[in-house]
Amino acid sequence: MRWWNGTIVRLTLMLVFAQVAALALGLTVIHRFTSATILSDARTAAEVARDDLVDDYRQQGLPGLVEAIEYRLKVRDDRNFIVLLKQPDGRRLAGNLREWPSTIADTAHWRRIWLARAGATTAEPMGVVTTRLPGGYALLTGETLEAERQLARASETAFVYALTAGTLIAALMAALVAWILARRIDIFSRAANEFVGGKLDTRVEHDETGDAFDRLAVSINAMFGRIAGLVRELRMVTDSMAHDLRSPVSRMKARLEQALGRTRDAEAQVAIAGAIEEADSLHRLLDTALEISRAEAGIGRDRFTHFTIAPMLEDMAEVYGPLAEDRGFAISVDSPPGLDIFAHRELLVRALSNLVDNALKYAAGGSTIRIGAHHRDGTAVDLMVTDDGPGLTDDQMAEAARRFVRLDPARGGTGAGLGLSLVETIAHLHGGTMLLESSPPHGLRIRLTLPFAACNRPS
Repeated sequence: MRWWNGTIVRLTLMLVFAQVAALALGLTVIHRFTSATILSDARTAAEVARDDLVDDYRQQGLPGLVEAIEYRLKVRDDRNFIVLLKQPDGRRLAGNLREWPSTIADTAHWRRIWLARAGATTAEPMGVVTTRLPGGYALLTGETLEAERQLARASETAFVYALTAGTLIAALMAALVAWILARRIDIFSRAANEFVGGKLDTRVEHDETGDAFDRLAVSINAMFGRIAGLVRELRMVTDSMAHDLRSPVSRMKARLEQALGRTRDAEAQVAIAGAIEEADSLHRLLDTALEISRAEAGIGRDRFTHFTIAPMLEDMAEVYGPLAEDRGFAISVDSPPGLDIFAHRELLVRALSNLVDNALKYAAGGSTIRIGAHHRDGTAVDLMVTDDGPGLTDDQMAEAARRFVRLDPARGGTGAGLGLSLVETIAHLHGGTMLLESSPPHGLRIRLTLPFAACNRPS
């Protein structure tokens, strides 16, 4: 799975996006509100100036209005003030605009427009109102919107800086939240992995704060305790049954062997011999069940030692060589000479022997069995048994390691269906895993992966 598809990453990105969006919305609202306030003030100033000049016209006539306009332009401490008095023929009579704008009627409400003042070379944004006076004259008053332009530039700059800083802060906060979540989730994940690995006394650490994670830890610990209790009870029953049945089976086999030696009837001898063989099979099944139970209980970790893998594999190839040759197989070993491991040697021999036995039984049509060991990316050691037989389908691989599951008639042969279960349990005892996979162009590879930390010889 790609890291960017993780839930925590998606939640982090959503948090960053939400914070940045909220910041952008806030800045936009502030800009719009401030801009609207400036425009409202400019409109009010233009309308007040228009009303005052109209009153001057009514009281003092046209000369008084011209004088009032010139006076306002001389003494008014407001460089944003705009005024223009137009004669009936359209010519400018007084004011600080070049000419009357062609797009504005003599009577118009508040309008925003770009106009040039008298003596200026460039146009400016302005807000103006117009009114018609008696005698065909028209009056335009307004305010330049330079303040709004400055506000817009300042807002853009502030928006960029604030958005950049806000994004960084949001990213840092989201990363911190993601780290806290990942750290808490890792506690659950580690505990679950240890529990699955056979450490049934594992419990999730919690801090008694009563928050959601603490309540979840309490619930999971209760579940772990319940599962551990059930597993212990099941192991006790399995171990007790397997242990208690060994003696009766051994006695039954001894009596059958005695009966076989006493009888002279050929048919009875065949029947008794078959019963002895079944007793042997039952005895092996009970032994395997006991081994699985003990390995699952962690019995044997105190017998872990350091040893080199290659000699062990070569000994196995030598032991199985004659039997393999009789069945048409050649056994080869592939292992680096200096690869050491810290493990239970006898149990690993038992696990690999089971895998070689399976290959000899079920890899019909094949000719080669390879026993190998290799480093795996510097993190683990792989022990592998590979054959070039017919292999297994994906569905069969998923079922093969289940207890008492046999793949007959697909692969034939006899057995109780505990061999791969024992191998997997031994792998778990070492903190590793077992994996069944296809071996191109055909065949089956069974891989035991043991963590490198448990395999490397300490300095």
